[in-house]
Amino acid sequence: MCLVFIDPMIIRSLNKSKLRKKILYLLYKIYPNGIYLSEISRRVRSDPSNVLGCLKGLNGRYNGNFSLIELGLVECVEVGGMKLYKLTDYGKKIVDILMDQDSDFIDTLRW
Repeated sequence: MCLVFIDPMIIRSLNKSKLRKKILYLLYKIYPNGIYLSEISRRVRSDPSNVLGCLKGLNGRYNGNFSLIELGLVECVEVGGMKLYKLTDYGKKIVDILMDQDSDFIDTLRW
């Protein structure tokens, strides 16, 4: 069995935002592939600015310290001048651990 440290800030961040969780579980579903911001927005049914706030943080509304990228769960990679967002290996390990706890939440997601 492999032990993985889960930073309490990660749990707090995910508990404060259902959209962050939706994005994280979407990226988990397509792991190890990346996805464009517009496609994430379409699949989680949210405005691109809100999705970007969850991923990177935005002034005021989304604290950058709690963003999925800042927490090390998601990374942004440039391919041909376009930005793709994908789950990090650490992010995948965290979702693997949280899947059992969030089974009710996961059941409500419709891709």
